[in-house]
Amino acid sequence: MRRLLLAVLLFAPVCAGAQTIPWGLDALMQQMAHVKKATASFTAQKTSPLLTTPLSARGVLVYRAPYYMRKTTLSPVHEVFILDHDRITMSGGPGGQTQRFSTSDAPQIAGLVTGIRAVLAGDTATLTRLYSVGLRGTEGTWQLRLVPLDARTRKIVKSITIAGSDDRVTGIDTLAPSGGLTRMHVTETITTDAH
Repeated sequence: MRRLLLAVLLFAPVCAGAQTIPWGLDALMQQMAHVKKATASFTAQKTSPLLTTPLSARGVLVYRAPYYMRKTTLSPVHEVFILDHDRITMSGGPGGQTQRFSTSDAPQIAGLVTGIRAVLAGDTATLTRLYSVGLRGTEGTWQLRLVPLDARTRKIVKSITIAGSDDRVTGIDTLAPSGGLTRMHVTETITTDAH
């Protein structure tokens, strides 16, 4: 009897310390923070009241935690967008020019891409500083709706809806104030250093 009581007393603190976080924003952000590198292909379609037919694009996305994101559009025109720490580099496009600037020089663009990077990095503090955040669904199929808090960012984006499963992003929908919608489907091709 004494051995049984001793075993229960020794086991009790272990059980008490093994509490899991209920699934929600904090748990999702912890999952996302575990992904250190990811590469994915994407297809995107843009519709707008100003367009007679949708515009389609395809390319590759690269993420390296916590500060580096690259979007390479392969068609219809080759373009590269890089966010590395607080530096943005844009190259290619019809003119083939390269532009480099700080996020502080273009706060409306920075608000958009920094918010997406905050989701990938599991950075709740940055995400909630930039956006009103709504999460719905389950761990296996979730949607994160982001509405910019900054008026300058709201001039280019009304909302962003990021869909995913576990620690993977499967889609990003960006709604413009004009009613234009860019719908991106993401297919992860390589993930490393994820635990």
